[in-house]
Amino acid sequence: MLNLIMKLIICPIVLTFAGGMLTNVNFSHVYQPIVIGVTLAVAGHLLEWALLSKGTFWFSTITDFVASTLIIYILSYFFFTAQVTLMGAVVTALLLTFVEFFVHLWLIRSGRARKEIKLG
Repeated sequence: MLNLIMKLIICPIVLTFAGGMLTNVNFSHVYQPIVIGVTLAVAGHLLEWALLSKGTFWFSTITDFVASTLIIYILSYFFFTAQVTLMGAVVTALLLTFVEFFVHLWLIRSGRARKEIKLG
């Protein structure tokens, strides 16, 4: 649960940063990177829950990058005034993946990436 809370904070911040620093990522309203960031946080959390383990570290990280790129690029079309090019989505996803790399390491080292079936 701590991982989801971290993602809900980090993803919108990274998207807002990218929107302010990159010329090919433009969000005209504050809520746009927040909505996309929350979507990324939930999708990333579900991907980690499904895929992340000690043996799938790189696969999970690469999958996060691809999913982030697609989500950023596609969801930006749902906002009339947002403008995100494919290269902008890739660079923003690279920024997120850089952060996710360390989050994945922390999850694996802390034992939070283990899947346990709870009965009863």
